[in-house]
Amino acid sequence: MYKEALVPEFVPFTASEHKFCTDEENKKENRRYCCWNFGGIIEDKPGSGTGWVFFDKLQTHGGMVEKGFGMGVARVKLDGKFVKVERDGDDMIFGDEEPRFGSISPLIDTDGFVYLLGSKDMANYMARVPLNADFRSRASYSFLTKSGWEATYSKLDDLEPVLGDQAQGSLFKLPYNSGFAPFKKPYMWLGVNKWMDSKMWIACAEKIEGPWQYEFLGMAPELMGSNSGHRYCLYPHFWGSNLAEGKLLISWSDDAQMGGKVGCAYIDIKMEQLSAEQAQELQQLQEQEERHSKAQSVAAAEIQQSVQQLPQDFAALSMQSGSAQHAQSAPIPEPAPVSAAPAQDFTPQNETQEQSEDTAKHEKHRHLHALKSKLKGIVHEHKH
Repeated sequence: MYKEALVPEFVPFTASEHKFCTDEENKKENRRYCCWNFGGIIEDKPGSGTGWVFFDKLQTHGGMVEKGFGMGVARVKLDGKFVKVERDGDDMIFGDEEPRFGSISPLIDTDGFVYLLGSKDMANYMARVPLNADFRSRASYSFLTKSGWEATYSKLDDLEPVLGDQAQGSLFKLPYNSGFAPFKKPYMWLGVNKWMDSKMWIACAEKIEGPWQYEFLGMAPELMGSNSGHRYCLYPHFWGSNLAEGKLLISWSDDAQMGGKVGCAYIDIKMEQLSAEQAQELQQLQEQEERHSKAQSVAAAEIQQSVQQLPQDFAALSMQSGSAQHAQSAPIPEPAPVSAAPAQDFTPQNETQEQSEDTAKHEKHRHLHALKSKLKGIVHEHKH
């Protein structure tokens, strides 16, 4: 009898998860772990073949979620024709009591940050992480609070809600002069809400933090006619879209049957008519952003180069320090007769050693101060 092969997990199980899922009693009860990824892959840079993936770890019983563990993050790379996910262990980067940052499609912005939406109950919140950071380190993240971006937060109420009741979809940013984004509002959202009503929504904002302006797009099409179920997982696909003409390619899921069905379609959106002055202003804003983005890239490269140079600089300092210590341990020549040199040219041995140590310390601190000033200057340029 033919038996269909199981599809391997995209996010691989750890040893403890595999043990749980293969336990005979758990298999009998259909109790298992799931590591769901709805946010896609965040590439280190376009075409690099390496990046990061966030996943939502859950324990299910039958078709129902029984327990949550929070959000994990793992390294991902292209291995031949396949995408391979590598996990470090069972630890989660965000706990189950926190918003599920990264569970909704992230946005890689031109400012060098990756912005992560996270749902908790009926609200959404936002975190961000530098694209060149180690995503596995909690210290790399900052969070949008009611006071602005902060490195930490103590309770959920400290965070600033964003994007209302939206649930699944894509957060994206378009060029100012794309012809699709509303006037001076390049940040956009396309998705469905948390009410499981199959309605499609689009939103725009001037800044990633909002405020967001919403518009109802209509009902997601039924793939199975009157037998269709809840439609969700709504995503735009720019590779097949014609934004200048208002044509947007989308995909969505219909859960009317086990496994669901996925459909694709074009939606036509009536574009805003801009005056010549508005079009010129958008062109200037886009050129300004491109210059800023290029400067950010240069600054990031300089910071990376300086950080890589630090071990070499410290090695050089160690060699200098070693040379100074070697000089201190060398025999000190006998002082010449008093008649051959004036008294002020003679220095006692202990004073010579102290001066040598002070000189070495001064040189070391001066060099470190120069490195610190260099990095500080680069970071200052990066921020501005």
